[in-house]
Amino acid sequence: MTKRPKNAPNNALMMLNSEYASIALCLALISLLFACASTPPSTTLPQSKVAVSSIDHNNYRKYLNDDVTAAKNKLKKAHVFAAEKQHIEAEQLAQQILVDVELIQIRTQRMNVDQEVKQIEDSISNLNEELKWREPVQLSPLK
Repeated sequence: MTKRPKNAPNNALMMLNSEYASIALCLALISLLFACASTPPSTTLPQSKVAVSSIDHNNYRKYLNDDVTAAKNKLKKAHVFAAEKQHIEAEQLAQQILVDVELIQIRTQRMNVDQEVKQIEDSISNLNEELKWREPVQLSPLK
């Protein structure tokens, strides 16, 4: 039987320490994977903020004030979701805001075009009325 030195490490103790180290390493890797796999913050939220600020002026509010207010309220709610780390909900709401803003812009353009068409039609109508009331001009024969 061989004698072991008094301060030599115990093989069983070394195996136990290496198992704990392996478990600790596995736990660290798993937590790192979960951190990487979680949903990142919304990338659309800053875009939706810019979009809402672009429609928050008189031209859009004149026609669609309620729609602009609804978009601003959605933006506030999306920021609340983002602050509460509910990234999926914040992203979905931010995407809805972008669609809403585009719809507001299209509807406002349509209303502007409709107004321009009405003005042109009124001008044509006025010209037609004026032509009816004018006396025909008698042209003298050319000599």
